Amino acid sequence: MSDKHVVIVGGGFGGAAAAQTARKLLGASHNVTLIDRKKRTYLCGSLPWLVVGQREPLKVSRSLGALTQRGVNYVQAEVEAIDISTRRVKTNSGEYPFDYLVIATGAVYDWDAVPGSAQAHSFYNIETARKLRDALRRFKRGRIAIAVSGLPYKCPPAPFEMAFLMEDALVQRGIRKGVEIDVFTPEPTPLGVAGPDAPTSLRTLLERRGIGLHAGEQISSVAPNAGEIGFASGKRERYDLVVTIPVHRSARQVREAGLVNDSGWIPVNAKTLETRQKGIYAIGDATTISMANGKPMPKAGVFASAGGEVVAHNIAADVNGSSLEEFTGEGYCFIGYTSEKAAMVKGIFLSEGKPDVAYLSPSVRWHRGKERFEADWRRWRV
Repeated sequence: MSDKHVVIVGGGFGGAAAAQTARKLLGASHNVTLIDRKKRTYLCGSLPWLVVGQREPLKVSRSLGALTQRGVNYVQAEVEAIDISTRRVKTNSGEYPFDYLVIATGAVYDWDAVPGSAQAHSFYNIETARKLRDALRRFKRGRIAIAVSGLPYKCPPAPFEMAFLMEDALVQRGIRKGVEIDVFTPEPTPLGVAGPDAPTSLRTLLERRGIGLHAGEQISSVAPNAGEIGFASGKRERYDLVVTIPVHRSARQVREAGLVNDSGWIPVNAKTLETRQKGIYAIGDATTISMANGKPMPKAGVFASAGGEVVAHNIAADVNGSSLEEFTGEGYCFIGYTSEKAAMVKGIFLSEGKPDVAYLSPSVRWHRGKERFEADWRRWRV
């Protein structure tokens, strides 16, 4: 059997899981290479905690360089192109041929899609989360607006979690009475992907905490100097601190490789996560997978991680002649509610008939679960 080259593009949840699993299952003669332009990655699900002062950057990050100790060839480089015809990944530090390719490029943020959004605050990467933390520390009174720029975006509960944690932080600082908090989302039903009980429960929790919810509102512009947000409906709203969830897009390299469909994301076989090109797989936020109800499966790190493991198993199965595994869409996510409680959404999102998903109310137990998840991520268990 000739030596095989497995190349993984992207070192987030899915890429790291695929690299580690492939390395465990393939013989030492086979090469497993992971390429990412950054050496340090951050746990997006912990960035809301960082914003409210409950975490520091090093506590929510890990170095991809550590993968070399696990037998993975880590390459820090910028991917310039993915050539399907010659089966090569071209980077600014050389070309990497592959027999199997795993695309884990995730979603990239288009800060310019909404005019003025680049000058607003966010928390979807470490740089914006740090700036928002500083702004929140200085904030004393006025209106905070959290606005979703477009669908889909990764981690559907994130805007609401950020609102809850901000509200809790303001209470602890003793300045809550002088602050309004509002969440604006294009979704007609907030968190509808989390099962039939989630939207009603979410509305109840928001009302209980005095947080305004404006569903069906698509942000169209941000005027930082004027302190105003514009919406597609024609509505305009004032604010003193605006936080946007940026428009998400697939990476330029996968679009130019011709791997995306009309959705702008990579279609894959829902069970194997293989693209239309044999031996080329895509996992996580870069993909589009339809659930039984016709809606796209949500984008979340836990699905990327599970997908990375499945793809690595199936690559190893092809090489070793072992049995295949199937991606089930089973997963969960936590919704921070206070500094001590969190809610949870869990289930099998790709179950037949309809997604089998349950919403679990805020509790100390789920908060501890989120802390364990964070610790497992730092130890490379997720």
